[in-house]
Amino acid sequence: MNFEKINVEHFNYSLPEEKIAQFPQENRDESNLLIFWDEKIHHARVKELPNWISKLSHPNLILNDTKVVPARLIFSRGENVKPIEIFYMDPVNGSIEDAMQSKKSLKAWCKVRNSKKWKHNLILKRENLTASKLRQNGDKFQILFSWNSEDNWSEILQKNGETPLPPYMKRPSNKNDNERYQTVFSKVEGSVAAPTAGLHLTSIMLNKIEKNSKINYVQLHIGAGTFQPISENTISKHEMHSEEVHFSIETIESLKENKDILAVGTTSARAIESLYWLSIELFNGNEEISDIDQWAPYKNYDKFLSRDESLIFLTNYMRRNKKKSLHFNTSIIIIPGYKFRFIDLILTNFHQPKSTLLLLIAAAIGNDWRKVYNYALENNYRFLSYGDACLLRIKK
Repeated sequence: MNFEKINVEHFNYSLPEEKIAQFPQENRDESNLLIFWDEKIHHARVKELPNWISKLSHPNLILNDTKVVPARLIFSRGENVKPIEIFYMDPVNGSIEDAMQSKKSLKAWCKVRNSKKWKHNLILKRENLTASKLRQNGDKFQILFSWNSEDNWSEILQKNGETPLPPYMKRPSNKNDNERYQTVFSKVEGSVAAPTAGLHLTSIMLNKIEKNSKINYVQLHIGAGTFQPISENTISKHEMHSEEVHFSIETIESLKENKDILAVGTTSARAIESLYWLSIELFNGNEEISDIDQWAPYKNYDKFLSRDESLIFLTNYMRRNKKKSLHFNTSIIIIPGYKFRFIDLILTNFHQPKSTLLLLIAAAIGNDWRKVYNYALENNYRFLSYGDACLLRIKK
């Protein structure tokens, strides 16, 4: 694939400020649902999603059950002085889930608002939590957090942090966000942004869907890089962020049995597509693979596998190595020209102009993304994290 031919400007569109949802709908399933199915656009409500899923022969929903942590830590510097805000992103060492259990201290990569006012030798304090700046790398800071209680890092965040709303929500978070910026099926702490397509689903809906469908869970812990804009005109110069992924052997085995795979959200889509490229790396002799590179899908491998062959290979690999789950990092970028290996449909929100998420949608439905987005704009759909949803059949 010639990346130089993909001009990011071709994936730009005008998004008026008033189209960006600043608050969630009162009820999760009352959001609009645009359906692009067999080249046609249909209008529905999210609560009608089970009816559309019932049209599939062997549906398998993939949900990302990551849980958002209260990653915004605000350190006051006195009256009439702007506070310093630290946005926790991920640990310097070890896995995200291990970091949540850390005691007494943790080194972490963070973003800092009002960082110029944070002198290098100044230790920030908030109740029993302190923060020391160690070094800077680009727009990120390595920070040492310390605390003198028996709490682990998860408990420290719960007591001191705030819900990390996206930067385009230009308001402070409130108590309602603590619940609504979290899916009803969230389970494993680690994300600093929500898998927003999943925010639309309710327990009642999931119970309806499960009567005729299989539901499986993966974990992709979403980093702040999901909001990183593409700053260059050509996609080849964009550095994709890396995120931690977890798959159980039960989920992988289930994928073999159900052919209509619906990824709920771009994070589920990236996770499950990364699984295919993990199998290709392993199949081609890379036994030490722990990170799927952003350009892995576009490399010239000696051998490729079909979907079924990939899943059989992975389950045999896990049994042979006595693995109940797979843990790896992925930074794959899905752009126009990508061939989807596992997923057949995607439920997702409406994304920012010139974003990697929008390029993923363009990869899924081609140039019809413009028709879909124009329809949404003309019919008062709400955009971005608290906005409305669309269900897209992927063009094969």
